[in-house]
Amino acid sequence: LINVTRFFRDTDAHQYLKTTLFPKLIKSKKADESLRIWVPACSTGEEAYSIAMTLLEIQGNKSNGPTIQIFATDLSAKAISKARIGDYSAHELESVSPTRLQRFYTKSGSGYRIAKAVRDLCVFAPHNILNDPPFSRLDFISCCNLLIYLDTPAQKKVIATFHYAL
Repeated sequence: LINVTRFFRDTDAHQYLKTTLFPKLIKSKKADESLRIWVPACSTGEEAYSIAMTLLEIQGNKSNGPTIQIFATDLSAKAISKARIGDYSAHELESVSPTRLQRFYTKSGSGYRIAKAVRDLCVFAPHNILNDPPFSRLDFISCCNLLIYLDTPAQKKVIATFHYAL
């Protein structure tokens, strides 16, 4: 698999999500509601897991927040399979801080595996955004790996799909 993504790929964007957007989204939800996030073109899971870790950091030890549901989809069944397992080499984790590595990963052979608490927030599934129906009632969509690969008509279709899904 050729992978262009990495954990916490855009530092400034993740800082904004952690300090501004996600706290507002969480605060807008009642305890019995779900915070629903979609990561289309999730590749091998780095983007979805980065979001999950950020949300767990925000929640801290509070157990009264909304349920978090992260739907991560990709065309590649091979990428989805790797994402579901959550095993990554030390090289793939270069952008993960030692604090996060200790908190959210366990040593697994020569690499590391995403902790079950993080994996449990994410549902990985094959999905063709141009043909398959979208998710709905979403609170946030993150797509760092999608629009750059599409021509203008496909981009317009995807943006309309996102609008509907939100």
